[in-house]
Order: sequence, then structure tokens, then C-alpha cells
Amino acid sequence: MLPSAPLYPRLHERPMLPRALLATLVLTGCNLARIADNQTVMVMAPEILAVPDVGLGCATGAALAPVLGALPGGKAKPAHRALLLTELSAAMCAEPRAWDSELQGAVAAREGRAASARDLYEAERRHHTTAAARYWRAWGHANAWWGEIGTGDCPAFDSEANEELLYMLGLSAGLLALVHDGAGGLQVGVPLDTPRKVERGARCLDDSQWWGVPMALQAAVWASVPGAAPEGTDPRETLEASAAAGDAAGVRLARAFQVQTLATLGETASLRSAIEAHAAAAAADTRTRDPRGLLNAYATLLIQHESDRLWMADAGHRTPAGALGTFPIDPEAALDMEGVDDLLDALMPELDESPPADAATETEPSTEGPTP
Repeated sequence: MLPSAPLYPRLHERPMLPRALLATLVLTGCNLARIADNQTVMVMAPEILAVPDVGLGCATGAALAPVLGALPGGKAKPAHRALLLTELSAAMCAEPRAWDSELQGAVAAREGRAASARDLYEAERRHHTTAAARYWRAWGHANAWWGEIGTGDCPAFDSEANEELLYMLGLSAGLLALVHDGAGGLQVGVPLDTPRKVERGARCLDDSQWWGVPMALQAAVWASVPGAAPEGTDPRETLEASAAAGDAAGVRLARAFQVQTLATLGETASLRSAIEAHAAAAAADTRTRDPRGLLNAYATLLIQHESDRLWMADAGHRTPAGALGTFPIDPEAALDMEGVDDLLDALMPELDESPPADAATETEPSTEGPTP
């Protein structure tokens, strides 16, 4: 039997929704941002953090951030925790682009291509600015959710929503926002007092529970801001202790902050040692599934960039595959000519010094003329 009404109503006719469905959409629509906030931090975040792929994590954040900001109810009550996570993840897309432009610019400068080097430098600055803006928005969402960080009492955290982890990531975003804004020419305008707020906010976290990261953040600020370190405290020793604690716990984010700080300070010898320690810890980690795989992948990416800068300066190219933790001037990283000789001997056919049995015996060429 044919239906009494057309299957596809005309454009001016509005289909009638069941009342129960309409009521559900109205009720959830008003709180959709809050629902998405809870679902993102409690369901999606643990799964995303377990994937050791920075590119995938940053692409997810870049795709979700504008969607979360446009959800119904998001104007009055934004999904601050979810936006913190997605903006921070999105910033991880811009960082490698800045680093790649920096390294390509170094190659152009070595080859005397001044115009290309200048162009790549400008591209690097733009990518740094993009990263700074995203990290700064992530820091802003952290402050909107927990109150102005570093200016009052420590906030109360919801353990079921992984809020302490999100808070720690928010602190990292604040520090990285200033680092990238400085590298980008201060286009975002991150306030210079942000590191001190991060340092005070990090005191609200248990350092032993969070893989040495809170103390690493504090020590990074102490080492970078003159007069910030408590009396009798050596920031470099604190950074090393925090990084070692993180290595032992299997989450190497503290080591990444140590490496970045030492690179900023120009302490090359200590920087090399820290990169070697990271490479050794990563090689010893044999887990097939790491619940913090994304954080470790990001730490390796950051540390590899600092290694690439050292290799580029000494050898003119990035860190070779499998060589993270070694350097061009190290004997172990230098070209082993004996090994090369052995390889060539194996590839070339052996030459028998004695002539074959059927070959004519060589004689000295005759000085006499031809026989008539």
C-alpha cells in the first residue's frame, strides 16, 4: 500500500519530531557543552593519551577544539577542561613545523642561500606564534576552570575526571606559551609573569605521583628567571633529580623539560648527558601499551629536536635513525673506517695473487726487436 504522505516532504513543510525526542534535544542542548566536557576528559582523554603518536593526537585536538567551542551552552559555560586538552594537543601540530623550518633554515645558511634562510626563519616565527596562541588558550581555559593559577589557594581536584593530570598539562601549556611567544617575536603577548604563576601552581601537585613533572616545571622557572630559585637550591640538580624520577616511573616528560631548559641556557655538555639519559631510558622501556604513550612520544619529539640542532651544528644534518643519544664528535658516533674496510672486503671478490693454472706466465717484456 502506498503511503498517504510523500516520503520526502516539501522544503516548506517541517517534519514533526516525537515529543519525547524533542524534549531530550532541548534538555541536552542546554548542557551539551558540559556533557562533552565530561565525556572528553573521562572517556576520550585516557584513550588519546595512550596512543604514542603526536601527529594523531595533535590532529585530534585541532579538529575538536573549534567544535567544542561551538556547542550549545558553550558560550555561557564553555567546556574548559576539554578545550584545555584539545588546544594543548593542537599546539603540538605547530611545534614540529617550527622546528622543521629552523633546521631547514640552518641548512640554507650553511649553503649560503641567504634569501631561503631568511624565508625559513620567518616561517619558523609564524609557526612558533601559532603554537604560542594555542598554548595560551589552553592556559586560559585552565585558569577559567580552577581560578587564577598561582595567586591563591590550591584548587580542589576531581579525581574521577583526571583533573590533576589536566591541571599539570595546563601548567605546561602556560610555560610553553611564553617559550614559543618569545621565539615568535612576542606576537601573542604572553605576560612575563606567567612562569612565576606556573611555578607557584606546580606546588599544588604531588611530585612523586606525577613523575617528577611538577618539580621539573618549578626548576625550569628557577633556572630561567634570575633570583627565582629558593636559597640554597640548585635548579640544575633539581632538574636532574626530577628527570631521573620520571625515567624510573616510565613517563619521561620531566626529562624533556630538563633538556629544553639546558638548551635554552646553552649548557651543551649537560644537554648531551640529558639526551643520552633519555635515549637509554626509552630503549629500556619494553611496554607494548603505555597509558601515557602520547606524553612519552611528545617528550621524545622535543628531545630529538634538541639532538637535531646539535647534529646540524656539528655535522650539517639531523640525528641519524637510531643514533639518538650519540653525537658527531663522539668516538662511538664517528665513522669507523676499519668497519668500512671490512665491509668493502666482503663486497669485493677476493683476488688470488697466484695466476690461474691455464694462464700464461708473465715475463718481462723483451727489449729485442721482432724476429725477421
